[in-house]
Parts: sequence; structure tokens; C-alpha cells
Amino acid sequence: MRRAMLILMLLASVCCLHAQIPQAARHNCWDIDITFKENIAPTPYIIAPSDSGLLLVAMAKEHLGTPYHYGGRSPKGFDCAGFALYLYRHFGHNLPGWSGAQAKLGTEVSDTRNLQAGDLVFFGGRHKHKTIGHTGIVIGTDTATGVFTFIHAATHSGVTISRSTEEYYKKRYLTARRLFQ
Repeated sequence: MRRAMLILMLLASVCCLHAQIPQAARHNCWDIDITFKENIAPTPYIIAPSDSGLLLVAMAKEHLGTPYHYGGRSPKGFDCAGFALYLYRHFGHNLPGWSGAQAKLGTEVSDTRNLQAGDLVFFGGRHKHKTIGHTGIVIGTDTATGVFTFIHAATHSGVTISRSTEEYYKKRYLTARRLFQ
């Protein structure tokens, strides 16, 4: 019940924000500050794909601190690909359960300055840096530098937020894909 209410509140907030924030600015938020204005007339909006990314990120943040579990695909414990699979399922996408297969879906985003909330980012594994071994979900990006933050299930810390500038991820970043068109 609490989760459904949160999703409805987020949906209403995104609809209001959709009318107030320019398209270009919506994709560059590091954090979402939701502010209501008294004189906004209620208007029905269709949720744009970019708004789906924001909703997915909000849902992902509910799971911060969830423990890592190899092969995990539920709030009891996630691995990186299982976390993405779990979240995207709520938006009608059936992702495979491993990072390598997820990296073949959607459209490639070749320049990190163009990343949007909800895009998937992929990194090399611990032992084979050029082979996809880890999945993350973009929270936001700096369009000037291409630095991005992402949420993911990490082996030692569970669901957490990291930056692309962290040495471990900086040297292992391989590609990004967009599923919300």
C-alpha cells in the first residue's frame, strides 16, 4: 500500500514537473526537488519515456541498502543484473538475468554526455575488464563533462549509488543502452 501511494505521488509530481522544466534540463538532474505551485491547473499528461526513467530511478532509490545476493532478483537481495531486471519489469520490459545479454538491448548511447535517468550502463568484470560483468542504472549526468551517477547492486555494499569518476568504475566503463525511447 505504501509503495503504491509513493508511486502515485511520484507520478503526479513528474506530471507537474513535466510542464515546468525544460526538456533539456529534465535529464540533467542529480537529485529531483519536487515543488508544487498553488496556481497549477490540473492537466492530464502522458508520461514521456524520459519521465519513466525518473520514476524508475525513484523506485530504485527505495532499495538503497538492500543486500547483494548472487542471482538475486527480489527486494530480499539483488545482484546487479537482477536489480535492473526487477525494476524494468515494472515498466513492461522483460530483461534477461545477466549483464552481457542486457547490454544488447535497446539503443546504444555512445556519448556519456547524452545519458538520461534510467539508461543502463555496463562495466567490465573484476577479472576480465573488456567483458561485460556489471550493470548500473543512470541517475543523472553532467552534460558538460559526461560524468554520471548510477545506482546498482555492488558485491560488498548491496544497492548503492556510485559515480563514473570512481577509479574502479572509471577504468571498467564499457557502454550504455537506452530502453525508454
